[in-house]
Amino acid sequence: ARLCYNGFWFAPEMELIRNSIDFSQRDVTGVVTLELYKGNLICRGRTSPNALYNPDLASMDIEGGGENFDYNPADAQGFIRINAVRLKTYAALRAKTNQN
Repeated sequence: ARLCYNGFWFAPEMELIRNSIDFSQRDVTGVVTLELYKGNLICRGRTSPNALYNPDLASMDIEGGGENFDYNPADAQGFIRINAVRLKTYAALRAKTNQN
């Protein structure tokens, strides 16, 4: 939005952004139901034949849970630690630059 507002609609970086959005949305299909009420926008529902969400996988009420989908919550521990390193480094850098 900032590039567009500043008059860079035809700039190379804007073309990159437009193409990136088009690429990321190529498999997005479905219907979203919205309600407008007194200046608010409320999502009332969404459906898609290509939805990645699986209520059985997300449920904590189904016996066996993620085992039925070859998922073990312990698998996420390494991922969480790896991401924590970069996030802690970023937070330390931000704290350091905010002190100056």
